[in-house]
Amino acid sequence: MKLPYAIPLKTCLCHDVLVFFTLQQKNWVWKYIGLFLTLAAFLLPLLRLWQTAESTWNIVLGLLPWMDATGYYTDANRLLDGGLLSVFSGRRPLFASFLATLLKVVNQNLQIVLVIFILINGIAIFLFAMQVNNEYGCLAAVVVIYLLQIFYRPYVGTTLTEQVGLPLGLIAMTVLIRSVKIPDRRLFALGMALLTFALLVRAGTFFILPAFIFYGIYFFFKNTKSIFQNGFIFVLAVLIPFFLNSGLGKIIAEPDSIEFGNFSYTLYGQAVGGKGWTQVMKDYPELMSLGESERAKEVYRLAFQEIGRNPIGLLRGIVKAWKDFIFPDNLSVFGFLDFGNKLINLSFQILALILFLIGIFWIWREKHDSVADLILIANVGVFLSIPFLPPVDAGIRPYTATIAVIFLPVFFAIHKISRKWITSIEPKSNMIPMKVFLFFGYGLFIFAFAGVFFVKDSIDPYPNQAISCPSELLQANMKLHKGAYILLVENDSFQQTHIPYVQIKHVLRSFDEFAYPEFAQIIRNIKKPALIATVNDPISKIAFWIIAPPEMSDFEGRNITICAKNVPSLYPVMEIIIYQIQ
Repeated sequence: MKLPYAIPLKTCLCHDVLVFFTLQQKNWVWKYIGLFLTLAAFLLPLLRLWQTAESTWNIVLGLLPWMDATGYYTDANRLLDGGLLSVFSGRRPLFASFLATLLKVVNQNLQIVLVIFILINGIAIFLFAMQVNNEYGCLAAVVVIYLLQIFYRPYVGTTLTEQVGLPLGLIAMTVLIRSVKIPDRRLFALGMALLTFALLVRAGTFFILPAFIFYGIYFFFKNTKSIFQNGFIFVLAVLIPFFLNSGLGKIIAEPDSIEFGNFSYTLYGQAVGGKGWTQVMKDYPELMSLGESERAKEVYRLAFQEIGRNPIGLLRGIVKAWKDFIFPDNLSVFGFLDFGNKLINLSFQILALILFLIGIFWIWREKHDSVADLILIANVGVFLSIPFLPPVDAGIRPYTATIAVIFLPVFFAIHKISRKWITSIEPKSNMIPMKVFLFFGYGLFIFAFAGVFFVKDSIDPYPNQAISCPSELLQANMKLHKGAYILLVENDSFQQTHIPYVQIKHVLRSFDEFAYPEFAQIIRNIKKPALIATVNDPISKIAFWIIAPPEMSDFEGRNITICAKNVPSLYPVMEIIIYQIQ
């Protein structure tokens, strides 16, 4: 789907020419200018989204989370209300914990949270680009920023796990590259731990971890004793994040939660020939009546039963996953290169794939180089993971935490090709200190892991005040937070739409490409000024959408008790009729 809030291709290219110029300069002042330009480029799509109020696959009216994004957002708010994560966010408690802590810091202002996500990703991408600049020159570094800007574009304005998984993965790969250049075994272990955290936030290519363990044992080999020492250190670097993530889930998630429980659906889809994760629900709709834990166990049983009955089905699923990943298409490895024109999209996807294959070939020829070896073994880990991350399920999304691994051969090829004609783009020697990367990466982890405990200690009990509601209405409780709701306004009251204000006439256009027509129709039916938000009841811990009188925005941060009627739909939507401020 074309992203209507995307920045035009020409604008991106002009920006990257400016960044190219700054990277060629040796003075550190120019590096800060390059960072500023990068952050500006990443902020522009968000600002455009807020001006157009588009509704996309995970956003409603340019701001409010939808589908998966809603799950993480409402669960983070549930933590802030003293509740537990649902089984949905319990699969990845680190991200929900990060989001809850961030919301607490900014007084649950969703708009500020989305800007902070942009800054985190922009800084991480620039730092990674600086490392690529050091390795392969400034032309490759500019391509880093350009590719990652396009890759990140669909996640702008969302509360999805990619917002933290991407920057953690980029920083982790930078640490790993530095560790084999020095070389430094402890730094390699720290990089592996960071990469594990990234994969726990945005689940993906887990086979890269054993690949790095074996590579680390080989690379840092000194004698027979070192094999066991290195193996112990690197295995521990992977296991500690798993234990911490599991322990966090037991504290802040519902007991029925299962880490990566949704993988059972993927396995079944692969077992029946690569039909996708939804296939098991089509074949066995009665599974929906089971709890999360029981359902996951039953789906695993069905998947292994299918593999035993028809192993050829799994083989077809594996082959299909590799084919979908490689051959240019919307779901392929470079399918995110989407500029709104099929021919241009295909041309860029083919070009990127050719550069990737050329890069892999040249990296193979330079196996004596430690960084080349690292990139090669990392791509082996990614390749082995593809059958368990079939593009038919979620495209390239599951590869977010290790997307740098896939891009690095492209940068290597660009460096090899360009150096034959341009000598002024050779790698530079002014590297950013390693402590900057470690501070940034582990700072994100500490914020996610430890921050939630401070949040839980600062929770104030919500006063339970009854209100007399007519028998046909339901009572609920809620709070409104600045930057976390939409106000539909008359067309002549504002000159243009700009979040949180959306002109009613723009609502119809907003949902033109929205994939959930029933919910879209509910919002389209609103013909007078109204307030729209997704909120949590702090007492029942139930999340729901509200359509409310616009004057309720005057009571931001106040405890509100409401009487509302259900709007008939597949989604929990309530139209507020009476409200009382506590």
